[in-house]
Amino acid sequence: MADLRDRTAAATAAARLRDVVASETTTVAPDAIDGRRLASAVVAADPHPANDYATMDGFAIATGDPFPVSIRDRTLGPDDAPTDHEPGTAIRIATGAPLPRGADAVLPQEDARVDGDRLRDPSLDPWTHVVRRGSYCAAGETVVEAGTVLSPRDAALLRDLGRERVTVTAPLSVAVLATGDEVAAGVQPDRDSEMVAGLCRRWGHDATLAGTVPDDPAALRERLTELADANDVVVTSGGTSVGRLDHTVGVLADLGTVVYRGVSLRPGRPAACVRLDGEAVAFALPGKPVAAYVAAIALLAPLFRGERTHPWREATAAHDLTLPEASIEYAIPVAVDGGTATPVGGPGSGVDLYDDRYRPGRVSSCPRVLRGDGLAFRTSPLVEGDRIEWTPFPTLEAP
Repeated sequence: MADLRDRTAAATAAARLRDVVASETTTVAPDAIDGRRLASAVVAADPHPANDYATMDGFAIATGDPFPVSIRDRTLGPDDAPTDHEPGTAIRIATGAPLPRGADAVLPQEDARVDGDRLRDPSLDPWTHVVRRGSYCAAGETVVEAGTVLSPRDAALLRDLGRERVTVTAPLSVAVLATGDEVAAGVQPDRDSEMVAGLCRRWGHDATLAGTVPDDPAALRERLTELADANDVVVTSGGTSVGRLDHTVGVLADLGTVVYRGVSLRPGRPAACVRLDGEAVAFALPGKPVAAYVAAIALLAPLFRGERTHPWREATAAHDLTLPEASIEYAIPVAVDGGTATPVGGPGSGVDLYDDRYRPGRVSSCPRVLRGDGLAFRTSPLVEGDRIEWTPFPTLEAP
């Protein structure tokens, strides 16, 4: 297949299509933000915290006052409004209470030397045991960028900033359709649709199983047109290669504009992306399950969650592994144990697909290899004992 698109370039193209299928927005409370994508940035209206406050129980003091100082007959608590420091005095203060204006330190209760109603010299540096006003964020500062996928930990931040609701994008509607005579007739199981739909849901969107359709151009056109009219995104599996019965990409191309067809990645090479007439986008994934998975996490995910660089880990290659073509990038499932990475499908992995030469065609058909720990994306052979980079499956699949 000529003029294959680089994986990174294909991912960028997918991410840019988000504007084509940008969904409506809605607002949610902090208890409903998990997995939702922020539509409008969270900007601090005021400095936060709004006041200097104590991080210890003790005495609020001004370190520049001459000591000893008299102790005022009052204790400041977290619910008290800020007060003014009276020079030559100290005041009892609780953790979380606003520091009096003019005070600049807190002397912990256990360190205080008290004579009657007098507090002796504590020898503290300014701002000891104090959180400064505006130290979390300044007024007008963007605290959470638009496009961020929120998690439960963000609820604490939103409440801290006084936000009752935030604006998020509504989930995209995604139809997942399996193609192929053998699948439509029930001769072969549909091994892709539930996997792909599950990934789309994990990425925060509403995916439905749209069933199967045979390798018939007219039937494909009719079904794809129906799904495009009713959904933001249509994801197909199968029919993406150049065989006599591979009609999916051709039919999609007649319904829109091809963004790319073919990616320099194996498994996953015969993937395609089409901007359909109207506002829908279609992704055509290979029919073999591992190829469909790799294409989904590498090429489909950027539409749903934006481009990202996945953090990787290091491990030692268990043995040599040559690659079929130097110009192609390979996604190699690996099992990692004790810092050693073993390609799943090769010797010692428990799955017998190849010896010392990677066989992506065989790997693409064997979903058992996805029971490994992650993928190593490689353009060069593995050399036994060398350190290699790999990314765990949960990281690849994260929202």
